[in-house]
Amino acid sequence: MTQDKFNADSNDNFEVAGNQLTDAIKKLWKDTTVRSIIIRHPDGRKLMTVPLAVGVAGGAIALVMAPVLSIIAAIGAGLAKVRVEVVRTDDPQR
Repeated sequence: MTQDKFNADSNDNFEVAGNQLTDAIKKLWKDTTVRSIIIRHPDGRKLMTVPLAVGVAGGAIALVMAPVLSIIAAIGAGLAKVRVEVVRTDDPQR
């Protein structure tokens, strides 16, 4: 999966290559309708739930994201593919 296949605008459940997981999460992090992201093993077992911070702005986002992205990168490095479930809210302001 070398293409940018993790755009979840129309589909809230998708698979992504493990090495692209961090990029997919970073992209979803900027979407104001995303409330949380669930990372699952290809067989469906839940590996991690990432609740997205409400009201975090500017440089604080980098501080909040750094440890979470490190864990996500470790998960992605250990698996060839992962399933991502996106939980959205109808309110774009969250």
